[in-house]
Amino acid sequence: MKEIFEKLTDYTLALKEGLATTNQANERPLLTGRLAVAAEMYALLHQTENVSAIQELAQSELRAHGWSFISGQAGENIANKWVAFTNAIGIK
Repeated sequence: MKEIFEKLTDYTLALKEGLATTNQANERPLLTGRLAVAAEMYALLHQTENVSAIQELAQSELRAHGWSFISGQAGENIANKWVAFTNAIGIK
């Protein structure tokens, strides 16, 4: 569980950095929404200590990552951190 929390933390901080650095107004709602989902996953994991509690939410967010694009280095960082997190929870 420790690795999952670390990967989720890395992803959440990458989202925060992306929100702080983006100059694209259309990216702000995407980043804010993803931050909210990351917070929900963190809370569910903390409360249940069971990855199954976030599987459906993570699957939904996985589809959202395919539909939207965050530009620049921040977007690449977010995508890499997301992949590391989903690998850690067993979603490919």
